[in-house]
Amino acid sequence: MPFYVLLAFVTLLGGCGLWYAAYDKHLVGPYRLGAIDVLEQMSVYYDLGNGSEAGRIDETVFSVGWNEHFIVAKQHPKNDRKVTNFFVLSIEKDSINADPSASVSGPLTEVEFKRRKSELKLPDFTTTFWTLE
Repeated sequence: MPFYVLLAFVTLLGGCGLWYAAYDKHLVGPYRLGAIDVLEQMSVYYDLGNGSEAGRIDETVFSVGWNEHFIVAKQHPKNDRKVTNFFVLSIEKDSINADPSASVSGPLTEVEFKRRKSELKLPDFTTTFWTLE
């Protein structure tokens, strides 16, 4: 197969989004941190399998932490860096068909988040995207 035909084929596959994601990381259980096209789309979602997902914390998530009970996230809503929201996802309250409002608390202010962190022994932020901060 000539090189230019192979290059065209790979380019077409990439353009269709069949194998490319800007970022994808497994967090815990069915939860993933990912962005489809650009990092500014970074969100936390519930992996439903077969390439399907259910959103839990919308873009632009720039910092997360997790343990077996909770996922915590810092977010700039739609990449508005003048605003920083905090979210707490309670894994034990969530399920595949759950309404996210049953398991996700937020947006919270930093003061509200720090209070909940102390009360619930929430995890620290362990993954931060400095380019999105």
